Amino acid sequence: MKPTLELQEIVSALGIDPFRFLAWQEKELTDTRLTELPEDEEHRDALAV
Repeated sequence: MKPTLELQEIVSALGIDPFRFLAWQEKELTDTRLTELPEDEEHRDALAV
């Protein structure tokens, strides 16, 4: 995910290191995908029955 210019300006204005922010963002996206995965598997199992 590429940050928008507005998001970059906010991160910069808050004094957050943009590279640390991007690393955090990637970690959050990965964590979100991992927590959503079991739900998707449950739905597939329910549909298969």
